[in-house]
Amino acid sequence: MRAIGYLSQPHDRLTRYDQDGETTAEGRLDSVPSLVEQNAEFLEYCQRHGYEPTATFLDADTSPGRERPGLIQLLRHLSEEARGFTFVVIQSFANLGHDATQAVRTVLQLRARGVQLISLTDGPIDEASLIDLWRLHSDPDSDSERRRARLQERARLGQAIGRPPYGYRVGGDGRYEVDEAEAAVVRRIFGLCLHDGLGIRRIAQRLNQDGYQTRRGRNWSMVSIRDLLRNPVYVGRYDKLGVSVPHNHEAIVSEPDFETVARQMAERRTATGVSHPSDFLLAGLVWCGEDQTRMIGVTRRQNWRKASGETAAATYRYYQSEARTNQSVGGYHTRRADELEAEVLAHIRGERQGGEIAVLNIGKDDTALAAETAVALASGEARLRAIDRKLAQLLEDAAAGDPPPSMLHEAGAEIIAEWESASADLASIKGRAQAQDREADRRRRRDQRLQRVREDWESLNFPQQRDLIEHLVDRVIVFDNSVTTQLKA
Repeated sequence: MRAIGYLSQPHDRLTRYDQDGETTAEGRLDSVPSLVEQNAEFLEYCQRHGYEPTATFLDADTSPGRERPGLIQLLRHLSEEARGFTFVVIQSFANLGHDATQAVRTVLQLRARGVQLISLTDGPIDEASLIDLWRLHSDPDSDSERRRARLQERARLGQAIGRPPYGYRVGGDGRYEVDEAEAAVVRRIFGLCLHDGLGIRRIAQRLNQDGYQTRRGRNWSMVSIRDLLRNPVYVGRYDKLGVSVPHNHEAIVSEPDFETVARQMAERRTATGVSHPSDFLLAGLVWCGEDQTRMIGVTRRQNWRKASGETAAATYRYYQSEARTNQSVGGYHTRRADELEAEVLAHIRGERQGGEIAVLNIGKDDTALAAETAVALASGEARLRAIDRKLAQLLEDAAAGDPPPSMLHEAGAEIIAEWESASADLASIKGRAQAQDREADRRRRRDQRLQRVREDWESLNFPQQRDLIEHLVDRVIVFDNSVTTQLKA
């Protein structure tokens, strides 16, 4: 007999990164198996019962409102590829939806495809057990709610939730206490930034060269260094689940040092670039209109002696045919860099003929089309909610005995078919909306860049100017007596 595994991570146990650069789990940390653990249990179950595991589908984040691509693929696989008697093995009924009604819907979708469903926690799930599971998980005072309440209370008390950050361990009172071996590394990291003036790349390089490793025995990365330097836990502040508790535990770094490091990092991020004589604003964008070859930036320096005996020097910058420059072939097409760049800017600003007319459309997207799509989305989502209400009513009736639980699959078949049709329609509308959003966003960014060129150009540094040109200009075509600037669509 064949078995397919469906693994999913309940939405209140999301994977996050700790200060060590490693993964940790927050939220439901007690008794909820990870995806790796679920897979191991699935394989062990198959071996123990003589099933042949043929496929595994998974969803790493099942937060409310998020798509479940793994479940969608599983349903498609069962409809199109799976043949014969098949079991689907899950961790628990709760893994099938963010609420009890959604989980029942998933069960009915799977059963409609002719499979048997086995929960490693709840046992075989059939029509008789489905109503009991729905009742159990519809209880507002469920285990997950109690766990969540306990975590929030621990946060209010400043007690550790999940893996402690690098430099700390969990003490007997549940709060962080300093791990001196790791704390020494934390102080060294802050010192390298504060006193030696090193950036995060060089700090990571220095630690790795000196043989320091993370808690998991790995090399330090720029990301882990950056996050460590930004984490206020090292000044004794506790931040979890929206709760902030100052002076909650012993600090490793003083607040003045922490704030100084934060300023240094901000200054590094906002430091302006410097334009060098060899920088060419239109590099890679200029083409010769005569022989269709690229024109590259060339710098020439000339020294000469004046009649007075003094030495003079000058630097000349221009764009020249690449074939002429590199291979000494082709015509000698050349343009002074400052003149060509000024002409292209004039085209973009609409101050001179030769460039394509660039009309600003900021705030003037296809609002009618967007509004129509928004109405369709709202209508599609309302349709799904209405179908779910019909399913919930059916479950209430079945719990009261009419229809009997044994007839639940048959009674729910029409509702499931209606829901799948509505879901497919909504997915199509969402795809259309995403395409419209991408196009509208692309136009907005283009128009904003055009506006910056026209209004803020002189206040920008060279890297910022170059970035705008690269995003706006497709190519500049140079003829003997004219220049054409082609903007990107």
